[in-house]
Amino acid sequence: MPQQLSSGFLNAIQNRRTIYGLTKKTILPDPQIVQLVQQAVREAPSAFNVQSSRVVILLGKQHDDYWNQIVPASLRAVAGESAVEASKGKLAGFANGVGTILFFEDEALIKGQQQSFPQYAAGFPLWSNHHSGIAQIYTWVLLESEGYGCNLQHYGGLTGETLKKVYNLPESYKLQSEMVFGYPEAPAGEKSYMNDNERVIVFN
Repeated sequence: MPQQLSSGFLNAIQNRRTIYGLTKKTILPDPQIVQLVQQAVREAPSAFNVQSSRVVILLGKQHDDYWNQIVPASLRAVAGESAVEASKGKLAGFANGVGTILFFEDEALIKGQQQSFPQYAAGFPLWSNHHSGIAQIYTWVLLESEGYGCNLQHYGGLTGETLKKVYNLPESYKLQSEMVFGYPEAPAGEKSYMNDNERVIVFN
């Protein structure tokens, strides 16, 4: 039984790949998607159990508006119309998906930890990133296991402030990434691996 369990987990993480060819074809109803994300985020460990990850799920029109309006407007404001034109195909591909999961970290909680444990103050921002990364990978693997394709984007430096205004989010929320998901119409590309011995070093 333990070997079967570990094989199942390994298979799940091996299947987690970046997929760009997405459509809106239905796999799960929205409430089940929300439940999966809630479960993934709930189980993500965090330093001192601060639980600083916050997630916003955009579905339907909200997802479409993000990639068709909010991101282009933010990109236009900092880089001009030529940057929007150059990104048009990519952004349309994201909009073709079912939804977008926005991963935030609540910096107010991080600052509170720094004040409560000043001897570890320098570590909390890094540990916050670790916590968010785990929440993201848990979510990605769960969605992949249900048949979805996903890709991870990082437009937060452009759109984070706008999202706070549009969705009335706390000022302390910092956007880490956007996970686009949908029905995978095209497979992931080939993936190359470094030699395991170059990445995992053993002393015994």
